[in-house]
Amino acid sequence: MDGNIIIQKVKDVLVVPLNMLYANDYNPNRMPSNEMGLLKECILKYGFLFPIITTWDEERQKYRIIDGYHRLEALKRIGATEASILDLRLPYHDAVQLTVLMNRIKGLHQVELMSDLVLKLENLGLEDTEICENLGMEAEEFLRLKQQLGIAHSFRNHNYSHSWEIEK
Repeated sequence: MDGNIIIQKVKDVLVVPLNMLYANDYNPNRMPSNEMGLLKECILKYGFLFPIITTWDEERQKYRIIDGYHRLEALKRIGATEASILDLRLPYHDAVQLTVLMNRIKGLHQVELMSDLVLKLENLGLEDTEICENLGMEAEEFLRLKQQLGIAHSFRNHNYSHSWEIEK
């Protein structure tokens, strides 16, 4: 890579049958069923937005998934037969490292980013219940995100009563 020139891999997207893809054996990442449901809903509503990152496995004559296993699972559950992929043609050790890197990148500051998103939606005038419903979150998760912003923020619009007065 030379200076500021970045290779745009998205130009190399292929569409392949789902049976040409298989999960790697080194990714510890798991997705709860609630998030899997949200992923399926998102794909159905907006389409398949992010290609699955793969590398060609010459021995198996299939693409090994580096990043995107949950997208593959969602596609299967929806009944799709094909997926968009990027074939990076990486050696095994680089594929393992990229999988870990992708997991770390996606997880880094996730709580802070979700808290900022909740704040942004509140500032746009959405009620707490609307935010929970639209983002598919439980009230407990929503409360944790608000707590992340700080207690003062959570009660900034609260109307306090005068519970006591000083007697003279």
